[in-house]
Amino acid sequence: MPRRARLAAVVLVAALVSGACSSGTDGSGADAAGAPSRVDGAVFGADDLPPLHLEGGEHPRIADADGRQVLLRGVNLNTLADYDRPVPGLEPTFPHDDGEFAEMAALGFDVVRLLVSWSRLEPEPGRIDDEYVADVRAAVDAAAAEGLYTVVDMHQDAFSKHVATPADVACPAGLQRAVGWDGAPAWATLTDGRSTCNNGSRETSGAVVAAWTNFWADTDGVQGHLVEVWARLAGEFADEPAVAGYDLLNEPGIGPGVDATNEALARFHRRALEAIRSAEDDAGGFPHLVFFEPVILWSGLGVAPVPPPFSDDANLVFAPHLYAESITAGDVTIAGGFDHAARVAAEHDTTFWVGEYGWFGDPDEQAGLVAEYGRQEDRHLVGGAWWQWRQACGDPHSIGGRPGEAPPDVLVHLHRTACPSGEDLGLTQPWATTLSRTYPRSAPGRLTRLRNDAASGAARIRGEVDGDGTLVLWVPDRGLGAPLVSAADGALGEVVAGDGGYRVEVPVRGAYEVRVTPADALAVGGATEG
Repeated sequence: MPRRARLAAVVLVAALVSGACSSGTDGSGADAAGAPSRVDGAVFGADDLPPLHLEGGEHPRIADADGRQVLLRGVNLNTLADYDRPVPGLEPTFPHDDGEFAEMAALGFDVVRLLVSWSRLEPEPGRIDDEYVADVRAAVDAAAAEGLYTVVDMHQDAFSKHVATPADVACPAGLQRAVGWDGAPAWATLTDGRSTCNNGSRETSGAVVAAWTNFWADTDGVQGHLVEVWARLAGEFADEPAVAGYDLLNEPGIGPGVDATNEALARFHRRALEAIRSAEDDAGGFPHLVFFEPVILWSGLGVAPVPPPFSDDANLVFAPHLYAESITAGDVTIAGGFDHAARVAAEHDTTFWVGEYGWFGDPDEQAGLVAEYGRQEDRHLVGGAWWQWRQACGDPHSIGGRPGEAPPDVLVHLHRTACPSGEDLGLTQPWATTLSRTYPRSAPGRLTRLRNDAASGAARIRGEVDGDGTLVLWVPDRGLGAPLVSAADGALGEVVAGDGGYRVEVPVRGAYEVRVTPADALAVGGATEG
């Protein structure tokens, strides 16, 4: 524990008390004079979602309109995605249910990465499906009501749902039939008649490679269509603060070699970015964050060449997927994956945000890996979105992309799902505990340190700000009682209890430290050493 260099002008102490009633309490287990207020539902709402931007300089970070650092921690949701149906009689996604946002909020999440599909957005060349855009808008609004930002993710896997091997086609020895996935509409899936058979990896069929090659070359203007789709979405949400930003293209695929693909990817990023900024400007909006991803090799190998810097736009965020020690091949560690992402982000003068990460096996066996991921996320002071909230039995992922296979009896994501019934078996608790740990929703100035004990809710947060500000924390309810916050002069800090945990607002100044401990104190100090 570092030595206190000097005592702050304001010191806040929050004792976590037990739930047992005692003399002088109001029956809630908290002292009546300092009992937290309580709300029905989420402790954060739409008013807690100011516009976000990238704060540049020596320590790039995502920040809100008041200059407070925002990490963005949450989950992927695929209920609006348009997947192929490879399993007869089973739907590839669950029906969209706005009620799920409340459960996400009760885990302390402040962002959902919302999958959208080009095939639904532009089912015919030049015709935008306004009803689907309205569905996206409704989801953004519903998430915002529960205090969740939305990252709009232009999702795809293996380019399209239209790359499945036809029933009357037999694959050569050594190759296997393919299922369809998600992404581009049929008219934009230009496969040049090449084979849909692959070597066990969905990206390797001639049809998928040809589709990507034609997309990168803008054959028949197909890439330009997607650029215009982005313009339509950016215009729709031009003045919407609850939209954190736009993920331009999920896991871009390889066409004419890695180097040529990276050059083409940089051109696409630039075109889409320019279209988004023009649409925002035309609609009188503001520039949202734009998240850009490396090619899919990063997810598979943990490292991959990335496009060179493609723009001097001030609001770009690098958004790799970090699956080290999960589905990534090779010997890349969780810590190594984070370190590499940080280096690449620095080369682009930005920070990084993890668009996907996750595990899919035995929750108890993998709990330690998830905990290590959480430690590295805290060490790097970033956020990300778990893949994924829950998965339907008929999702192509559920059969490993192999036609004719049946899904397992239980699909393990953040929610567990019984197959083939689709029954919800509830949260995967070992993982949910780590993901719902204490963290700052917004931190004045910039964060300099974040350490956590997910099981108890204990945490230590350091930061620095010019002047003063208010640190806003999510603290999970671990059954240890409500945090009571009071100042040294007797003034009370503000604590609000709601579903799943607490909102804690702590005045801070200069170099500050906040400690959350389950049975002792939450203290805010001034400048510290160590």
